[in-house]
Amino acid sequence: MSELYQTDISAHVEWADAELARSGCYRRSAGARRVETAAGASVIAQVDNGDVQRAAKAGVLELSMLPRTGYRGITTTDLLAANKLPIPARPNTAASSANGECVLRLSQKEYWLLGSPADLGAAVMALPTTGAETPDHCYPLFCMDSHAWLMLTGEHLSNIMSKLSGVDMRESVFPVGSIAQTSIARINAIMVRQQINGLPVMSILCDTASSDYLWTALMDAVQEFEGGAVGLDVLR
Repeated sequence: MSELYQTDISAHVEWADAELARSGCYRRSAGARRVETAAGASVIAQVDNGDVQRAAKAGVLELSMLPRTGYRGITTTDLLAANKLPIPARPNTAASSANGECVLRLSQKEYWLLGSPADLGAAVMALPTTGAETPDHCYPLFCMDSHAWLMLTGEHLSNIMSKLSGVDMRESVFPVGSIAQTSIARINAIMVRQQINGLPVMSILCDTASSDYLWTALMDAVQEFEGGAVGLDVLR
């Protein structure tokens, strides 16, 4: 694993001062190659030449600056349909669009949208952001401000999650499109199993203030499987 992502957070990060916004884990990414998202911030594109190999086993990504949004209300499905986005059939399930956005249905009337790595969140950024732009009885949610977005990847997902959460997340009982709103490493989070370009992944959305702690917990959990930090390029 690259020394870039060791637990020393004292390194000076010059790029951070120029960022439009930055994640709670920015101190851990000094020197990594970055790419600008559609929101004008940046995410890690590549850690080093071992990214692909680590991602296949047990990768950890920090995607908090990749655009996402949410809506709540009885007409939210009208907005999704108008933008050619899939509508999950029931709460606690997710569905992916042809462009790579992931739509999470968290209750009967609440939906969150995770931006696509392929377009760096451009399609999500084009969606309405104010009540004046949405249909009546459809209200924007600002989950990008309240929640960080971390991700696990690779063949050892289930084994890693068994170390961190009491929920059985083996693929046989927690398949692609499943959502759990539960505890991981003793903090509350929303977890969704996905598959992106054939790579098994688990998106984890947690309170922004807890993201740096959760990062360290995930990095510790993947060491057993020769995993570590990877960049967004492994998803594209």
